Amino acid sequence: DHDVVELSNLHRQVQFTSDDIGRPKAARLAGVIASRGGTARGVAERWTDATAEQIAGDADVVIDASDDPATKFAVADWAVRNGRCYVIAAALRYGGNVMIGAPGTACYRCLFEGPDEAMTEAPSCADAGVLGPVVGAIGGAAAAFALALGRGDRDLAGAILVFDDLRRSG
Repeated sequence: DHDVVELSNLHRQVQFTSDDIGRPKAARLAGVIASRGGTARGVAERWTDATAEQIAGDADVVIDASDDPATKFAVADWAVRNGRCYVIAAALRYGGNVMIGAPGTACYRCLFEGPDEAMTEAPSCADAGVLGPVVGAIGGAAAAFALALGRGDRDLAGAILVFDDLRRSG
């Protein structure tokens, strides 16, 4: 992630605190993981064709959780070209979706074709808002599917799961 922590992130990105405002997200998250005994490498770069190999060249599974349609397509395209599994996650307002991709299955571009004008003009989290718990739920689902792919479980590969928690009454 090339971005820095902002006050508006704190309700949905619970790994950060107000002390982290202004710090690079990737480096800070890698530090949090390391402080808890894990191993992580934070790369403060935007995913592009030029940076993809540096960011994920040896990854078995790539997860995209960006709020940028062009980045989602770039991640998925790279994964397809390189025969890698991937998960694309998105959250907005009260719901979200998770696409699970693996070699030889339907891909992100199979569903959406490209980041056309309608997608790039869709509201962002900053414009439309997103409930913090929604991000947690979508992130948890994305992590579970990525772990399954890493174990070789491809049962849901090629599927997109849509979560909508706006319960309407009457």
